[in-house]
Amino acid sequence: MKNILKYTFVIGLVSLMFTACKKERQTYKGPTVVEFSPAIKSKSQGTVTIAGYDSVKVQLVGPQRSADLELSYTVDPISTAIAGTHYNIPNLGKFILPANSSFGYIRVNLIPGSIPNNLTASQKKLVLNLTGNTEVPASVNYKKYTLTITF
Repeated sequence: MKNILKYTFVIGLVSLMFTACKKERQTYKGPTVVEFSPAIKSKSQGTVTIAGYDSVKVQLVGPQRSADLELSYTVDPISTAIAGTHYNIPNLGKFILPANSSFGYIRVNLIPGSIPNNLTASQKKLVLNLTGNTEVPASVNYKKYTLTITF
């Protein structure tokens, strides 16, 4: 009798394990937006003579597009980094998210020697605000990116 109870328990436990772990495929159902990924503060470093750079990653949340998507961003006035002095961004204000991709990048070229030392007081902040375009707006939660520039 004990063996019958033991086998019944084991069979019940095994069958429960196979039915309880069903994988579900989840699909995003919200509006298509773009956002900075990650939207946390970042640090880039260079040296006095060798330029550094950072690639700011922008993510498409929604279905990929069959054509390139031109998106916009602005430099926030609260930035302490100055264009042409501390950094250069090719095609400032615009970038392309490539066709059939979920990610695009804004390249920030850092100017060597523009920040004299690695003290916190000499750090500069570049703050970008993603605006997207009329078809694909920026995510409300992840439209701001702060890059802390040190050398």
